Amino acid sequence: MDAQRRFPCREAALNAEVALASLEIDLKTDDPADRFLAATAIVFDLQLATVDRRMIAADWLPTLSS
Repeated sequence: MDAQRRFPCREAALNAEVALASLEIDLKTDDPADRFLAATAIVFDLQLATVDRRMIAADWLPTLSS
């Protein structure tokens, strides 16, 4: 419970806008899951927590990494 208070999360739906955005983004991977995650962050104006170097390297994608 303490983690939920310290790091509130929002649920973001995989909708048509995200699906279409995933086709347009410049991400150095063909993995659809990675593309959906990146597109979701962009569409919903979220910061993506990741350690994936390809996502961190995308300067247009707001990421949080350790």
